Amino acid sequence: MKIYYDDSHMGSGKTERAIREIVKSQCKVLFITERIESFAELENRINLGAGKYGTAPIIDKVNCAQTDRVGSVSRQIEALPERHQFNDHVIVLATHAGMLRSAFSGFWGWHIIVDEVPPFLDFEEKRTHLDAAFFQAHYKLEVAADGWSFVKATDTRSALSVADVLADQSHDHLAVFHRRVLEATPESSNRCVLVNLPSWDKMSDRLLKWCWASAFSLRELEPFDSVTLLGNRFRADVGSLISQRLSQDDIEWEALPPPPQGRHFQFRPVHISYFSESRPASRYLFESKEGQAMLSEIGKRLAKELRGTDHIWTANGRKRGSAKAPTPKALLEGAGMNIGKYLTPRQAGTNNHSHVSHAAAIYSAKASPNLIALLDVLDINRRAWERSIEHEAILQFVTRTSVRDPDNCSPVRLWVFDRDQALYLKRYFDGLGFASATMSLATDGPAIPAKQKGGRQAKVFAPHEIDERKAIKTAKDRERKRRYRARKKQEREATTTQIDQAA
Repeated sequence: MKIYYDDSHMGSGKTERAIREIVKSQCKVLFITERIESFAELENRINLGAGKYGTAPIIDKVNCAQTDRVGSVSRQIEALPERHQFNDHVIVLATHAGMLRSAFSGFWGWHIIVDEVPPFLDFEEKRTHLDAAFFQAHYKLEVAADGWSFVKATDTRSALSVADVLADQSHDHLAVFHRRVLEATPESSNRCVLVNLPSWDKMSDRLLKWCWASAFSLRELEPFDSVTLLGNRFRADVGSLISQRLSQDDIEWEALPPPPQGRHFQFRPVHISYFSESRPASRYLFESKEGQAMLSEIGKRLAKELRGTDHIWTANGRKRGSAKAPTPKALLEGAGMNIGKYLTPRQAGTNNHSHVSHAAAIYSAKASPNLIALLDVLDINRRAWERSIEHEAILQFVTRTSVRDPDNCSPVRLWVFDRDQALYLKRYFDGLGFASATMSLATDGPAIPAKQKGGRQAKVFAPHEIDERKAIKTAKDRERKRRYRARKKQEREATTTQIDQAA
């Protein structure tokens, strides 16, 4: 299977070239983008391109409510070949999430373009200590490695569909997991589902937070006449690496030449300010009492710096199942940041903010203990994860600014939390050839709390942490019993000595 990819730098014209190719002649294309919010802008760009070539492609969009996407969007996508069987020139817009949940067996004669790197990895953490019997009834485990197991459906799979799982409010959170297991169960499947449990009875520990992982197989796209992936440094993305490790697809990669530069980029300076010299951004820091006070101070500082400028900013918001402490987004807003300028962290695929030259991203996406264990099993460096998930998200966000406008030479000011994030951005801008990047620690910034050695005790534990705690407890018990026996032996020997002396 051959896959074409363009991993040119952001703003180089990857998307523009792809649009130009699909509007100038008749074809059927599934165009995948990151967010529903990008549809309107993409539709406008497609219409403008079609106008230049005198074509009139049908533009269709696959969309539905977030809560329905597992079933509804995939059904809409899978129905597209029949829906457009009599149309010669059609471009359908859909999201990464829709693509990752769909089957494409009917798409012969179609082409697919994936704009920006999708999150190929399915990864979820669960606390289900009352549900061991359910898992034992519906799923079987096969040994993988290092405490991890492959999951297959038991013979009851014919009686338990994804719709059945969705219809049960106590188990609807398992819909994606169940779908992936059903896909991985046939002997011919090249997909697998991993859990970090050797047996389901381990789940019964109420302190346990287990996880499951799977990955989208690029082989799913084989029915398309051509597959094109557009994404900055796509081949190095950790999601792509995980997909290859879990699916082991035999892919022939062909790099597309960089898009021709129709316009020369004006030179511009970029300065990156950061607040922490040594302590990295992390959810634990942001949720601590000291970290919350620090974020408020950062918010005040940014609000003052950005007052009177056209800018965009982002920060971590609430995630399902996360702690109830105020989010960085809420703290920065409360400190004076303009909520009207706030954008969610992932903003790939838009040029709507290319007139803005100021951006702030106070963001963290560190791997959890369970995810670190998975990366170890797959022999993927933890730092590679942080670069692809945290640093690339920040890079995607700040490059929505005027650095992508060839004619804009305004100085660009950026703010991030820690030095590693700033250094990642500096190295990227230094490599563009039309930007001169500098970075510095923000003067008069808030005090950064020192990292506590022990930290507060976690309320839940990954399986390997449970095992470590049990091993430590067992060792302590063994040592306590050894000392007790030694003490009793000494007491007996002392008593014997006294009796001998008395005799």
